[in-house]
Amino acid sequence: MGKYIISSKLRKVGAQVDTKTGIHQFIVDEPIAGHGTDAGPNPVQYLLSAVGSCLAITANDIARKHPEIQIKKFETKTTGETTQYQDGRSAVTKIVVQIHAETNLDEAGHKAFMHSVVKDCTVHETLKHAVPIELQFI
Repeated sequence: MGKYIISSKLRKVGAQVDTKTGIHQFIVDEPIAGHGTDAGPNPVQYLLSAVGSCLAITANDIARKHPEIQIKKFETKTTGETTQYQDGRSAVTKIVVQIHAETNLDEAGHKAFMHSVVKDCTVHETLKHAVPIELQFI
């Protein structure tokens, strides 16, 4: 079981938020049109990047445990759709992840590998219960 601690502190500049986790520090912001300074990705962009990044890291972890698997390419493109509700709230209501993966495996082995990647991805496993996620394998 892992435990993650992230600290976020609103700055007095636009919508900037200083975010720290472990030894890492990064800025979360909104675009200028959203009253930010565009100094970093917004929270939804970080959320969506977490899906694609986690899938890639999971693929790498599986390949490291199985030296017979060689990943030639693993790229994702994640799109999120948000819905604005009448009361001003908004939510991510759909996520589409296009995965372009190439391995040295035959078709059946590649399908099994990709099934394992999706099944073992922590972020996908978490979000799939909250937001419809469509996976497209290219």
